[in-house]
Amino acid sequence: MTDQEGELTRPDTSQLSKLPDGVTLEDAEEVAELANEDRRPSTRRVYESKWRLFTSFCEDRDAEPLPATPEIVGVYLKERAKEVSLSTIRQDVAAIRWMHERHGSDDPTEGAGVSRVLDGINQTSSPDDGRGQKQAVLTKHVRAMVDALPLEGPGRNAGPAARATYLRALRDRAIILVGYAGAFRRAELARIREEHVTLNANGMEIFVPKAKTEPRTVGINFARNADFCSVRSLRGWASAASIEEGPIFRAVPRSAEIAPDNQAEPITGKTVRNVIGDAAEAAGLNPEDVAGHSLRRGHLTQGALNGAELNRLMKQARHADPRTTAEYVEDAKRMETNTSRDLGL
Repeated sequence: MTDQEGELTRPDTSQLSKLPDGVTLEDAEEVAELANEDRRPSTRRVYESKWRLFTSFCEDRDAEPLPATPEIVGVYLKERAKEVSLSTIRQDVAAIRWMHERHGSDDPTEGAGVSRVLDGINQTSSPDDGRGQKQAVLTKHVRAMVDALPLEGPGRNAGPAARATYLRALRDRAIILVGYAGAFRRAELARIREEHVTLNANGMEIFVPKAKTEPRTVGINFARNADFCSVRSLRGWASAASIEEGPIFRAVPRSAEIAPDNQAEPITGKTVRNVIGDAAEAAGLNPEDVAGHSLRRGHLTQGALNGAELNRLMKQARHADPRTTAEYVEDAKRMETNTSRDLGL
């Protein structure tokens, strides 16, 4: 028997008569205890955190995570391959396989379809850098992206198209700055609601009720430069769009008539990706190298470069495994920590 977290549970004494011939209740309990030790505690914690990521993805797709179909696993791995390394994807597969085995379900990763997806990822990625892993957008890039937005206010007699361009620029500036300052995933950023934002003397806190791991609250301080302040930018956008509740990031139609609070729908993660890619291109960056994850990756990389401690970066990103955060730190400080200078060449 297994519980919802995948732990094998002790048999109920009421089920004693249903035990197989020759198996006592004590046998069954001891077998369950041994089965729960099939992985080291550290490995189980990693698998459990990766399983939570997969279940969250399935919830977003209205798919069943257990038992999962090979098709949804293939889609999940395809999406993960855009942001993480091949070694991380292999851990994802191991975690999905492990949880299904523990529940006595067929392993969806064994199918030929999933194998072909993995082969494709393997052929188009390097072991260290991953397939399609995007550029870390650093502070200098973020400033250039914001500067490239058409933030000049429309004239008094401007038509709806000009007003829409200005409103969209206000929204896009807030998306870029809040995403970067908060190290948000693009789906989290798209779903921020006005009622989840709390201002305080130092900046703001944003509650994230639906995250890949668990609900969390993200703190963001006022920036020293008002032009690049995520707190001021978010309030400026909300005020201009007359947002008092509901999704804070909304579509801006050509009519410049933004949906009222009682009718508003949030933008999608795809919209976040497009906003970041368009701003990056306008700033002279290669849009093929920049995506929604670039802001989050950039926050952790820039923070590491500026001396932020690993535990603070991990807490900000809400990484379940410190090794995930450490990868960003190692990437950022590679030129400081490599040993080529010690070879006497």
